[in-house]
Order: sequence, then C-alpha cells, then structure tokens
Amino acid sequence: MDLGKRLLDYYDTFMAQETQFLRSMCNGKLSEQACEDIAQEAFLRVVRKVAAAQLEPDVKIGAYLRTTSWNLAVDTLRAQKRTDLTDDTALVAAPNPQSEDIDPLKELVRPAIEAMPLSRRRTIVQLQSQGLDDAQISAALGIAPDRIHKDRYAAVSELRNELGKFIRDGHRKKTQRAKKDR
Repeated sequence: MDLGKRLLDYYDTFMAQETQFLRSMCNGKLSEQACEDIAQEAFLRVVRKVAAAQLEPDVKIGAYLRTTSWNLAVDTLRAQKRTDLTDDTALVAAPNPQSEDIDPLKELVRPAIEAMPLSRRRTIVQLQSQGLDDAQISAALGIAPDRIHKDRYAAVSELRNELGKFIRDGHRKKTQRAKKDR
C-alpha cells in the first residue's frame, strides 16, 4: 500500500487517540485544544515529508506520527516555560529574607531537630547546625568520623521528610522511598 494512502487511512485513528495521549503525558499542562492543535500540526508535518518523499516506504506511520506529535508537545511546553519565566510577574524582585526577619534555620530546622527523639543522630545534627564540621563533631562525641557520616545522613533524611511540607512543589522529589522492614 502506498505510504500516502496509509497516512490518510490512519488520520481518524490518530486524531482520536493522540489528543488524549498528549493530555495524559503532559499531566494536563497543555489544554485539550493545544493538544489537538499539536496533533494536527504533527500530521501536517508528516504529510509534507511524505509528499517530499523524505520517508522510507516501510516506515511505521503510527509510531512516526506519535514521535512527531510528542516532540512538538515538548517544544510547546519548553516555550511555555520560557514565557512563564519572562512574564512580568517573574521579573518582580524576590523578597529579601533579611528584611522580613525570617531565619529558616531558626524558624524551621532547629525546631524540627528539637522535635527528634533524643539520640546520637539528633546530637550530631544539632552540632552541625551550629557550624561544626565532622572532625570537630567526632572529637566532641568521641565517635569515629565514618559513624558521624552515617548518623548524620539518617538524621538529615528524617528531617527532610519532616520539613518536606515547606518545600515548593517543583523542588520535591517525585517518589518516596519505601521504608525498610527491620
């Protein structure tokens, strides 16, 4: 079958599926109309390539169309992001934390450390929050430096989970690690 004929026969199927596919893959960041426009543009680009004989006759037309529309969607999302960054509201200066008398260490981190159960982990992160390095903490507590590293890592993981609600959505990790059974 001729590539152009296969492409035209696939049009209805492609348009019915592609809009919803793009919506779900973009997590709703593109409107349904934008996804439909992208699918139309992808189809037109592939038609132009077929008309110019730039595609092999045995190309998988469905996969080629899907890849073309996905690439256009990614380009659209990137352009949106650039526009959002240059938007007038983004050009407003960020508030100066010094002027508002907000100290995240004092207001968020230290209370979270104090709320931890009394343990070596808690003591280590308290000393670290006061500016001591590993060698100084090791000497103060009489613990090997590699043990300091392990305890601090575990404590910081605990604090990260506790303070996660204060982290902006775009800066959070996407997945949560499963807790180990002991």
